Amino acid sequence: MSSTVLKHKRATLERIEKYISEIYFTDVNLFGRVDVNTPVPCKLFRSIAEKQTYQNFEGIKNGGFAHITEGEKFKPLWSQHWVKVVIPASLCAVENLYLHWDVSGAESMVCDEDGNVIQGMSHKRKEVKIHGHQSVGQDISLFIQVSCTGLFGAGLNGMINPPNPNQTYNLNKAHLFVRDPAKYEVYMDLSVLYEIAKESDDKTSLCYDALYTANDMINVITLNNHSPESYQQALAIGRNLLQRESNCGSSRDTIHAIGNCHIDSAWLWPYRETIRKVARSWSTTISMFEAGMPFNFAGSQVVQFSWVKQYYPKLFSALKAQVGKGNFTPVGGSWVEMDTNIPNAESMIRQFLYGQKFYREEFGVHSDILWLPDTFGYSGQLPQIMQICDIKYFLSQKLSWNLTNTFPHHTFIWKGIDQSKVLAHFPPGDTYESELKIKDVLKTVTNNKDKGRTHDQMLLFGHGDGGGGPTPEMIDRLDRISSISGMPQIVRSTPQKFFSTVEKSSKMLCEWWGELYFELHRGTYTTHAKLKESNRVAEFWMTDIEFLASLDLNNLLGCSKIEEMWKAILFNQFHDILPGSAIEQVFIDAMEDYTNLLKLYNEEWEQIRAAILPDTKSFVVNPYNWPRTQVLTMNEDEEVLVEVPATYIGPVSLATTPNKAGAFVLEDGICLCNNVIKVIFSLEGRLKSLIHKPTGRECLETGSFGNRFVIFDDIPLFWDAWDVMEYHVETRQEFHPKSIQVVESGPLRASVKISVPLGEHGDLTLIATVVTETPYVSFKADVSWRAAHKFLKVEFPLSVSATEAQYEIQSGLVSRPTHANTSWDSAKFEVSGHKWAYLGEPDFGVGLLSKSKYGYSAKHNCLTLSLLRSTKAPDGNADMDDHVIEYAVYPNSGPLYTSKIVQHSINFNHPLLLHTSSHNDRSVPRSKPALSPARLVNKTSLRVSSEDVVVQAIKKAEDGKGQIVRLYEPYGKSVFNVSVSHDLLKQAFCINAVERESSKSELPTKGNEVGPLRFKPFEIKTIYLELNLADDMTNGSSCKKAKLNDE
Repeated sequence: MSSTVLKHKRATLERIEKYISEIYFTDVNLFGRVDVNTPVPCKLFRSIAEKQTYQNFEGIKNGGFAHITEGEKFKPLWSQHWVKVVIPASLCAVENLYLHWDVSGAESMVCDEDGNVIQGMSHKRKEVKIHGHQSVGQDISLFIQVSCTGLFGAGLNGMINPPNPNQTYNLNKAHLFVRDPAKYEVYMDLSVLYEIAKESDDKTSLCYDALYTANDMINVITLNNHSPESYQQALAIGRNLLQRESNCGSSRDTIHAIGNCHIDSAWLWPYRETIRKVARSWSTTISMFEAGMPFNFAGSQVVQFSWVKQYYPKLFSALKAQVGKGNFTPVGGSWVEMDTNIPNAESMIRQFLYGQKFYREEFGVHSDILWLPDTFGYSGQLPQIMQICDIKYFLSQKLSWNLTNTFPHHTFIWKGIDQSKVLAHFPPGDTYESELKIKDVLKTVTNNKDKGRTHDQMLLFGHGDGGGGPTPEMIDRLDRISSISGMPQIVRSTPQKFFSTVEKSSKMLCEWWGELYFELHRGTYTTHAKLKESNRVAEFWMTDIEFLASLDLNNLLGCSKIEEMWKAILFNQFHDILPGSAIEQVFIDAMEDYTNLLKLYNEEWEQIRAAILPDTKSFVVNPYNWPRTQVLTMNEDEEVLVEVPATYIGPVSLATTPNKAGAFVLEDGICLCNNVIKVIFSLEGRLKSLIHKPTGRECLETGSFGNRFVIFDDIPLFWDAWDVMEYHVETRQEFHPKSIQVVESGPLRASVKISVPLGEHGDLTLIATVVTETPYVSFKADVSWRAAHKFLKVEFPLSVSATEAQYEIQSGLVSRPTHANTSWDSAKFEVSGHKWAYLGEPDFGVGLLSKSKYGYSAKHNCLTLSLLRSTKAPDGNADMDDHVIEYAVYPNSGPLYTSKIVQHSINFNHPLLLHTSSHNDRSVPRSKPALSPARLVNKTSLRVSSEDVVVQAIKKAEDGKGQIVRLYEPYGKSVFNVSVSHDLLKQAFCINAVERESSKSELPTKGNEVGPLRFKPFEIKTIYLELNLADDMTNGSSCKKAKLNDE
């Protein structure tokens, strides 16, 4: 007689859980029955070759091997080791044969006998399927490269700690097993049913349908003594629920499931290891495609594609085949997934210029999606940069990490500071590495903050950060959850299909204007100061050298190294390198890159100079559209005042001025002054007065000192290099100067030297300087920094009242509150800015200029510049060094847009340099003749009529036929009647920033003048100048011309 058993949900849930558990009751449960070890073991041999790289595969394969067993040890950290695994011939015909491989979680790469990369393995995936040999009766050999690092590096006692140099990896398991397909299918069915029962609303029938179905499956297997037939019966029971093809109408929501594998290009491991991570991860995905698994994969970061092409050419061929089939989708279009707070606008444009160029040349595609899932906040100028680079869509999810405020949208229109609009999506699952668990699927729908406005959401699955990507188990889950009645509709999709669908079907999407400020990781504006300084210097190098190279109108110099130089800069703008949140070895590698970059720069500079200015012994370069007056050092020690015209290359002209700088000792201090500012220091060296002489206005708050050096405790909640917490301001400690002395007293320059002891945290020596004809006082601090978990800043309390401060960002500015009225306001206690921050009233303001810093804060009337941190993880030695820090204070009358603070900040950051030559060019290799005097562009042949716009770049066009002039409006106002002129002008076009031929639109010209041009607020405009050359030599270069995107 049968009876009904009332099932208690918790007890039944736990029964199912234990039945599939990898931990409990594995001697009797289903998990312990799916895989059965083979009676015949594999044989293991370790390569004894000296060079253990993949590129030496033939040498590894044909070299010597030593027999090893389980328990073999591999070290040291970051080293590579090859192991040969021999599968006996007697097992060649066995179906569903797998190798279980575990080296203490170390990453491994599996290759076949021909060197084809099959897949990667780590603690996330420890098995590889063995495919039979074509020649029956022969052993099968696999070659496995063991990398002595885990998926997330080798942090000492924790993921984000500095690497453990003594880390050793043990070969724990290397055995063969056979998987029972029916048992595996039941196991996967039960896993999905268990998750549905656990995660679904228990007020729905689906929850209990799943619970009772799973319970019935277990019963039928148990009651039939685990017979083969019982598993088939269980499958039939489960599929009755899992294969109900009745999704249509069950939910209006559609989830677009897309595989991906976010791989940090360098983070807790050096970039050399990332190259192997990419091969391990992408080969796994390609093998899954080749096995017929149905899904789509989005691959980002163009540099990683270039690595595969360079180091794994066979894998790259297989990758291209999958791109051609539509399975593997290149997305992003940027060279790396870059930081967007610190790089300048030109760097961000070059990310797309060189990234899209690679995609076009290798795959014939242009990505219109910017893919930045893990970057630490997003500049308000990014929508315009995307738009002028032909990118329509934006994907991220990082703001889901916000510590204070929950971002209110998942699908929205993001509007930049210039009003450019892009369609943005943050996957509501708040992750880019879902394992396609039911909770992720349900969260994707329930967490969507734009319900009713859109019914489409993206779900990104695959192991990430350290790589790995999708696994077969994830695809098996996808097969099951895509056909369950009552669940959201889930489809296999691509990023392009998703965004196209949203663009067509969504309505009333909300707009978000301006920056996407990230309420976490604010310390990355400051950590690793020298790296940030090198980045800024390198960006200015490129401005100069491209301006100089643009004069080679006939391409007589052939291929230049400018693209190579740019790519080195762009790589180190990756979102864990430039922000300073990587291990020490990454920092060492990056600084080595900048050293090599300087070498390339000097070589390129001399080659171009020798060709274009062969008879010039000394000259200056001013690539900007305003004349400059500056004190310049001549003949090593002679200082003179010089005047240099706008957009100029040539010898200098001496300037005269009745105005002088001076230093004067007073009864109660020392005064530095010129014709614009008067600065008074106390006898100890404290800044007690800063007067703007044209208005007579005191800039400092009454009763307060300026230039205050303060140190705070800097102990975040978890992410050491990344975070500075709001409570750090409660630990403020001020350090006062102890002495001051005059070191220069004019007439061109006046300076004092100030000593500021920092106690146990270090020493600081400061030079304060005023220069004739310069409207600001500059400070140069030499800091010996030896602190631990401390934060050094400099404060300026000002006699200015404003509810907002302005900060320079890429080719524009952003305003942020100086108060904490709301939680959104208070969260911005530390913010990023480029070369200046400004606090102003309608008719007066004070700017704080910075030569290499990016962290600022403004509270009420106090402007603060962040100088140095001293974090200990993941780099235990971050910023423990001697530093040179330069900043300046610039008062001005009138509103911000008339202040010329942009011009002054560029002059301060990028002073004129006198370039000299030995006038002996025999040591300079010349594959091309020097330009004839007729072809030397007149030193002022390119002119911009207005200083209300700013030259961002002057460069050769990518097609090798024209000259590019890129300008922007920096203050947020409309500018009219701008003209650009060139003595050789033939025709002019407006063109997009990646210089696509199809984007060209002709501009009005009159004689040698282009215009009039109008600039909208914060607009970046790229102008293509086609020039009249007396003789057609544009094909004279041996360098293959870069094709435009539409050729």
